[in-house]
Amino acid sequence: MKLRNFSPAAGGTADAEAIADMKRTLAVGHFLNADFQGACARHLGRIRETFFAWPGVLSCRPAPDFTPEVRARMVADLKWARENGILLDTLFNCNCYGDIAISGELADFAERVLGEMDAEGLFPDIVTTTSPFLATIFRRRFPSLKLRLSVNMRVHGTVGLEPIMDLFDSFYASRERHRELDWLAALSKWAKENGKILGMQANSGCIRQCPFQQFHDNMHGHNRIAQSKEGEKFGFSVFLCKENYARGRYEDFLRSTWIRPEDLPEYEELVDVVKLATRRHPHPVEILDAYATYSHDGNLADLMDACHSFPKSFDNRSFDGCRELWREVRGCKSANDCTHCGRCAALLAAVFR
Repeated sequence: MKLRNFSPAAGGTADAEAIADMKRTLAVGHFLNADFQGACARHLGRIRETFFAWPGVLSCRPAPDFTPEVRARMVADLKWARENGILLDTLFNCNCYGDIAISGELADFAERVLGEMDAEGLFPDIVTTTSPFLATIFRRRFPSLKLRLSVNMRVHGTVGLEPIMDLFDSFYASRERHRELDWLAALSKWAKENGKILGMQANSGCIRQCPFQQFHDNMHGHNRIAQSKEGEKFGFSVFLCKENYARGRYEDFLRSTWIRPEDLPEYEELVDVVKLATRRHPHPVEILDAYATYSHDGNLADLMDACHSFPKSFDNRSFDGCRELWREVRGCKSANDCTHCGRCAALLAAVFR
């Protein structure tokens, strides 16, 4: 599909042939720290969905202070999105619901939330959740609602997906494996054969196989900010990625699971949805512009969530000068069991400036 409102001056440098091949795959996290409508209007031909947590719903990000003004702005943005053909994906994707994880209280709360959205004319097209219980409740109470398995459930293949085929209509591929194009192709084939929608996250800044991720995500079901401050008293940080990079282990950024904007067309041949983590990111418009146009001039680390501050820049344009080495690194068959073969070190020397 050609872009309806693409403008190079608005953040893109893609050539005419690339523009013609662009697909409407992007799922953009609703953001409040920039002009959501203005940013999305430039890329309507690329945006498939927007995802968001309704006020009062815990999700896998700290919630903003939903003042009446903030809530009104969010409602206006979502109505604009729907009017422009963008699907609405609401989140129930925190990893911990505590003592009410299986309860009438949680089931009724979730139903009330959808009722609130419906009253605003914003009944969702999709619900993404980490909770098999909530998925079951939604399936029974709203049979026509499309349900999506959250990327935070970290299901790594069809063996884990097959038992829940009746519960979910779509799912996100495991971040740990989605750089493996042959694996992704097989998963895409399986999804099509079984009538499922396949998605992936493009800009995860987490270190691969982060052993703190489950712990970190669980904290979002509680007061994550307060707990993080409490951890400082003990010299403990939940952000293992930042601690890791503080030790100078910058090769791990290259070993991570993000997708470079210029490489995205290869993956869009295999997936229906490309999730962009922009909800609480300091540079959401920059992320959207980069992935919508398959092009970014600047520091690649600025596009990732978490957004890391390094002593030097991962100059995105410098990857163009070492395409073969980059292809070997991103397609490495040993990425989940690194042998420290030296390719990441060689790439780091070429692109970390």
